[in-house]
Amino acid sequence: MFKRSKRTMRRQFSLLILSLTLITALIYTVLVDRSLTRGLEEMVQLTMQFEIKDFEARYAANPDTPLPDTGMLNFYIDNWRKAPPLYHEIIPFTDLQEGKYLDVEWSPYGELEWKGSRFLVIYPHRLPDQRLLYAVADLDIDKLSQEQLNEFDRLFDRGLYVGGAYVFLMILAVWLYGRRLTRRSDALAKWAEELSFEKLQQPVPDFYFHDLNQIADQLQTAFTRIADLLEKEHRFLRNASHELRTPIAVIKANMELLARMEPPALLQRPLERVNRANASMQQLTETLLWLSRENEAPPRQENTEPAQLVREMTEDLGYLLENKPVNLSLKEHFSGQKILPVTPLRIVLNNLLRNAFQHTQAGNIEIEISEQHLRIENHDEGATLTDSDNSFGLGIHLVQQICQKLHWQLHLEYVEDGVIATLQWPEYPIIS
Repeated sequence: MFKRSKRTMRRQFSLLILSLTLITALIYTVLVDRSLTRGLEEMVQLTMQFEIKDFEARYAANPDTPLPDTGMLNFYIDNWRKAPPLYHEIIPFTDLQEGKYLDVEWSPYGELEWKGSRFLVIYPHRLPDQRLLYAVADLDIDKLSQEQLNEFDRLFDRGLYVGGAYVFLMILAVWLYGRRLTRRSDALAKWAEELSFEKLQQPVPDFYFHDLNQIADQLQTAFTRIADLLEKEHRFLRNASHELRTPIAVIKANMELLARMEPPALLQRPLERVNRANASMQQLTETLLWLSRENEAPPRQENTEPAQLVREMTEDLGYLLENKPVNLSLKEHFSGQKILPVTPLRIVLNNLLRNAFQHTQAGNIEIEISEQHLRIENHDEGATLTDSDNSFGLGIHLVQQICQKLHWQLHLEYVEDGVIATLQWPEYPIIS
């Protein structure tokens, strides 16, 4: 599968500007070359017209007026065969049209070599007595001095130099602008990454560009709004949890009192259900309180035997499998000890096991303990009927929150008839 390339505003902007620069430089170079060539052609044509008009005026006064010979301009009347053999060789006679200029370039040693090159302009003109006058402007490069040839080269090269300098300056400008933009955007990204609740009251740094400053203001506003929502949520959890602890403690004390009074057998089952519901509420309250703590100190670590901890919780939650055709399998591949934070680990294990026990009405539950992970797999073959006294719809959600807060790896795989939960044992340094 192909990996999508990173598309950035700087790259897109640079490509656009550089493309426009190269296109304009190319157009400029072509126009310079065309303008120089066209200028030379127009100069030659204008000179030919002056000579033709002057000769035509003198010819009207005296038909015996000799043809002008300026060294560069040659004239022939009626008979084109009087022209030098070279003209017949390089000038196509069939292309000559009265009143139209014909340009011919001849470079016997190649277009890049001045030696032997000729530039010819032929113009057939009809005189008043209907005789045909052939005017030929013949620029023989060999008659020019080396200094004149060098000047021609400099004239044509100057356009290339200007175009190259233009491209270089545009690339430099785009690079400097992109560098500044990248530096400012990186500063914005770093500021956003380091933004925390403690820094919300600090003024927003100046990122030079109005657009980046506007994004920074919006980020701070959004972060402040999220912080307010989180604070309200934490306050609610703290208040609710503290308020729930009192009635839970009262219920627990009265349940212990009722147990000492030896109630009738008819009340045993309802009292057990109340006791289990009270224990679940106590566990949930402790979980909510632990999640709502603002203290970011790491939880206390203890030397713990994971297999023993899982066995104890399995026995405590065994009542959830009473009267259910469920086959519980516990495979212990590791019976050693690990340095683990027991309090959050108990909460996570309790919720994972409770979820598997509650949502399996008939089928299999497999618990596997290894040195690297804990794996809980349940397959329900019956109708899913959740015990309303023990299910609060928060188990998995709370487990995910705890694992996210402590950076634990928890993988949940939902299969057709159950769930496979895999918890990697967190690695903590051994306390000496």
